[in-house]
Amino acid sequence: MYQLAESEGPPSTLAELQPGEPRAETSSGEGRPSRRRSPMRRTHARALPPLATMFLLILLALPATAQTTAVGTPEERAAAIARPALLYTEQYFTAWVRVPRSSELYFQGYVNGGSPFEWATRCSAFAVNPSGYLVTAGHCVDLGEEGARAVALELATQWLIENGWAYQQDYGYWLNEGHLLWGVEGTERGSEPDFEMWVQRGVAAGGLRTGEAYPARVVGYRPLSQGDVALVKIEESDLPVVLVAQDAQVTIGTEVLSIGYPGSSDAVTDATLEPTFKDGQINSEKTREGGLFPVYEMSAALSGGMSGGATVNLDGEVVGVNSFGIVGETEAFNFLSPASLVSEILAQNGVENVLGPVDESYRAGIDAYFAGDHAAAIEHFDAVLAISPTHQQAQEYRVEASRLAAENPPAAEGEEPVAPKPAPDEEGGIPAWAIALIAVGVLVVAGLLVLAMRRRPGPAAPAAVAGRAVPAAPGVPAAEPGPLRAVPPATETSFCSNCGRELAPAARFCAACGHRVEAA
Repeated sequence: MYQLAESEGPPSTLAELQPGEPRAETSSGEGRPSRRRSPMRRTHARALPPLATMFLLILLALPATAQTTAVGTPEERAAAIARPALLYTEQYFTAWVRVPRSSELYFQGYVNGGSPFEWATRCSAFAVNPSGYLVTAGHCVDLGEEGARAVALELATQWLIENGWAYQQDYGYWLNEGHLLWGVEGTERGSEPDFEMWVQRGVAAGGLRTGEAYPARVVGYRPLSQGDVALVKIEESDLPVVLVAQDAQVTIGTEVLSIGYPGSSDAVTDATLEPTFKDGQINSEKTREGGLFPVYEMSAALSGGMSGGATVNLDGEVVGVNSFGIVGETEAFNFLSPASLVSEILAQNGVENVLGPVDESYRAGIDAYFAGDHAAAIEHFDAVLAISPTHQQAQEYRVEASRLAAENPPAAEGEEPVAPKPAPDEEGGIPAWAIALIAVGVLVVAGLLVLAMRRRPGPAAPAAVAGRAVPAAPGVPAAEPGPLRAVPPATETSFCSNCGRELAPAARFCAACGHRVEAA
């Protein structure tokens, strides 16, 4: 009778049967070896329906839980904390330049026909004390060799060239002489150039955004080469304040937001009192002037007008003052004066960096707002507006908190809480990450179910009859009988000629290496 061969090798080896040899028949009659599921496989199959049910229950619970998450991102919260303390500044300079008799020029006296040179600059600043103390960059208010005096000498040298008193190729020579000998004065002979500084902050009056401008005086400053920080004062109280971080809290990789008023944006958009926020991180700590003054190099982009603005960490604390950048770089390559220099100039002038009542109520409102407690946020913002009715950010966040509270009213006593309405970008209650999770989960469950069904044995075929091959299932041709072959006794042990492993009785292929076993 025919002996049904049991394949021990990979399924592909079944195709290697030569014509005239008996092909293995299976219990399903499909020409494949019979596979009985192990106890572990049967356990997996039984476990699939409960696992699928549990997964679906988790998915159904997602919409309710996803809507209870806090509002906003860490960057948005940091911006909300620091924004009220940011101010826009304009500086106006007036200077007369006088060439003395000791000059090598044939020209002597006041250049520009005896008229002064006038120019203006823009910068940013931030409040550090409610009583009107602000910090900005030192080069924004510098009247010395690195500031207004240098600008006036450049303008004077160019005027002399344009009016035939010097050649363009000698520009550098005469500029150097100017720094050594020429006089740069204000209205009074021998005085510093005339200087005015105006500070403007955004406010909201009657629901409309506007601005309040204040004259400012310089309390003290350090020029660019010596730290580039300045302390100025306006006569105002209850100013919103930002706290200055300790340098120990700033490390390489610290995520930051740089805030300021870039002048370049006004060239293509309407001028506003809304600052720009640029995100980045601290890349390195370096020094200037032979190691005397530290600076931070960061990846956040800066542009003209943002000088003097604050760079804050994700807690909304100042880690540095926007200072300068490298011209011509394809990527952001900018520097900060570290918070330690801000603390030094405050200490030197007896100014404390403290929050006022406005800040405490406003920050409590911001904490409640981003935690999703809209009722508490409204209460705190009302306290802010009672002290400072034109506080723009308190007005804006109060309006938004009121809108969210109206959309998601608290449940009455004894009633089930109403699920909060989704935000406009989260219609349906399921965020994008949950939808992606659902899709992946459905694919996984479907794949496991299909795999389990494919492993399920088919209907049993009739047992083999002596002298005949087992008939095939309908539609599958039966294997052609070949010549009879003796089957080795069950007690005889055979080994693979290729790898030496022991062979199973009547095996045609080695289970270890798949090598074909020669008939005995």
